[in-house]
Amino acid sequence: LKGAGTVRNCQMASGAGQKAEQSDGGKPSWKVFVDLQCPYAKAAFEKLPSIRERFAGQFDITTHITSLAFHPQAFTAHCAAVVVGGVQGAEARSKFEAACFEKQASFTNAGVGDARKSEIDAVFADIAEGAGVLGAALSREDFLEKLHDWEVAVKPAYAEHKEALGYGVFGTPKHVINGHLVADTESAWGPDEWQTKLESL
Repeated sequence: LKGAGTVRNCQMASGAGQKAEQSDGGKPSWKVFVDLQCPYAKAAFEKLPSIRERFAGQFDITTHITSLAFHPQAFTAHCAAVVVGGVQGAEARSKFEAACFEKQASFTNAGVGDARKSEIDAVFADIAEGAGVLGAALSREDFLEKLHDWEVAVKPAYAEHKEALGYGVFGTPKHVINGHLVADTESAWGPDEWQTKLESL
């Protein structure tokens, strides 16, 4: 973990940014990379509404999922998000991801203990049901069947994970603005702290 005494991020290593990017609307992109099991990513995610309110006119702010090796349930959560999004669409995926952060305690390492794989899968099915993203097109049974399917879930989730690695994202939360990984950020930052940071870039 990086830093002492403050909530910052779950960190594995540092990396470099890439070329500048713009969204389809012409605004610079602001990609927020989060791990659904990371408590620091949860803290940053909870700040996003106020950050979007302040900066949505200047940046295209989007969230992106990755997973860290020391969060063993994170990749299953990522696969679950991919399954929901693939069948039910982007809005349903966003609802599921928000619900994962809300229910994060149910799938932390301490939360699952020595639970079997099938029991962990059931935790994510419960979260999906609670978020209202299951239904006729994606039943609980369908969700569980697809959760570890290579083509439907694992391969696309890994592709998203590789996108994060390509930006040098080896911890969460991480912010890639206009194609560049922003160094020395904290998960507790709100709009005012980000205003100061953006002025320094």
